[in-house]
Amino acid sequence: MADHDYKQYTKSARRGIKGEAFFESLIVDHAIPHRIARQNDLGIDFLCEWIYGDRPTGILFSAQVKATTSDKVICEAVGTSPFNGLLKYTLMGAKKVDERTINYWKGLGLPAFLFYIVENGCNGATHLECYHKRYTPLLDGHLSPDDESGTKSFFQVSNGASFLAFADFQKEIGGFARDLIMDYVRLSYSKGHVVQLTPRQLGFWPFPNKEKPDAVRWFDDPLKWHREMIEDTCRWTTELLTRLPVRADEQNGHSI
Repeated sequence: MADHDYKQYTKSARRGIKGEAFFESLIVDHAIPHRIARQNDLGIDFLCEWIYGDRPTGILFSAQVKATTSDKVICEAVGTSPFNGLLKYTLMGAKKVDERTINYWKGLGLPAFLFYIVENGCNGATHLECYHKRYTPLLDGHLSPDDESGTKSFFQVSNGASFLAFADFQKEIGGFARDLIMDYVRLSYSKGHVVQLTPRQLGFWPFPNKEKPDAVRWFDDPLKWHREMIEDTCRWTTELLTRLPVRADEQNGHSI
């Protein structure tokens, strides 16, 4: 029977499955990956919950995974990021996430990341590398030209079969964990909600200032960006509390 009479298992389909499986194998040591069924895929492939050791942190993020080859996407190193400590890349040929998907991510309200799995074949062997790009700057409205670009501001987040959760694993500083916490904070602030983060409550702290683990941490720049929204939330919360009636049990010092 002729080939056109059969459904085909294309190279593109195999590459997509391989890319998602590689991402899942990388992230599973640092997050609980929940794969989204293809019929329910509206712009994310995985919904992940970050873990530290054996402890889920409750911090969720969305992941879109794209798989390609080194002849279609050229990875060019442009230095090391002073923020997350990872190698920074330009991925020539990478496709920007479309506007409809970005709007969907805005509605989800979660830190959003694009992961590119690049397959490099040499002498019959296949080598995979994973790069991530932060899309939260497009969600909270404070972005740079590199953030808007579909090819710039990617970071290599794999080392062989290991996921670079931290740039410095001994000190547990930087890496993807740093970007995740910053994006979690940025989205919270953009909604007018200042999260009370302490290293002990979170379970880890991917920043250099690890002293005083019970002290509440905040981030000045995102606070300045979203100051008006935060002030509006404070005014609205104060007004709401003043409208609450004082119950007899509260006056007597009891609570329910």
